[in-house]
Amino acid sequence: MEELMDIEQLKKLTPAQQEQVIAGVKQQAAIANAQNLITDLSEKCTQKCITSPGSSLSNSERQCLQRCMDRFMESWNLVSNTLQKRLQDEASAMPNFGQGGSFN
Repeated sequence: MEELMDIEQLKKLTPAQQEQVIAGVKQQAAIANAQNLITDLSEKCTQKCITSPGSSLSNSERQCLQRCMDRFMESWNLVSNTLQKRLQDEASAMPNFGQGGSFN
């Protein structure tokens, strides 16, 4: 795993290098977020829908899992979109926020 950078190290990078670091962090956050989403979805829907584990799923368990996953994803998308809109609204209210500024 790569060494973590502190703010002083980031300040020494060129703006292009800073943007590259930020893009990498965003990508890692997106991957972690997707992994957490899948884990949460699996845990919650499995606990809710599979009450008697066996060698195969019953039709009712399959239907429950499908509905649970659908509702979970709808809810997650709603929360995610709402949060993204709020962050965009707050960012647009702040001058020079998110416009490629450096850490200087």
